[in-house]
Amino acid sequence: VSLQVQHLLFEIVQLARQSFSPSIVICEEISTNLWIVSADEAQLHQVLMNLCVNAQFAMPDGGTLTLSAANVVVDESMAKKHLDAKAGAYVVVSVRDTGTGIPCPLLDRIFEPFFTTRDLGQAAGLGLSIVMGVIKSHGGFITVSSCEGQGTQFDVYLPKK
Repeated sequence: VSLQVQHLLFEIVQLARQSFSPSIVICEEISTNLWIVSADEAQLHQVLMNLCVNAQFAMPDGGTLTLSAANVVVDESMAKKHLDAKAGAYVVVSVRDTGTGIPCPLLDRIFEPFFTTRDLGQAAGLGLSIVMGVIKSHGGFITVSSCEGQGTQFDVYLPKK
């Protein structure tokens, strides 16, 4: 369906503020003129909540979780740098934390089914592989950048309708 991502993000921000530890500050940087995307709202909600919950786990002693969204145009040069990316207009939703970060050797594996950095019994390791599948099914792509001890940022690109 046609979806205004801004409304979904405000709902997720509110839910995170109500359910996450008070030691995690929730910030929002959401443009007011976001383009419409074609998406399954429930699936997109699941994707963004998964990324937020992962960020929460990465900040056991507290920190800052920032959700942002903006309109972007991906050119051919950028599209060539990212798997599944195509040039065009997108709404990019970013989930950024100030947590522990992901070690560089693990970054290439985080979207693999059953791969997890958590202790045995804490996670099934399906979250990020599901996130990837949902984003691909919507014609989008996802990027991740991380620095150990400084945090992680996931950027979810959803094509403009």
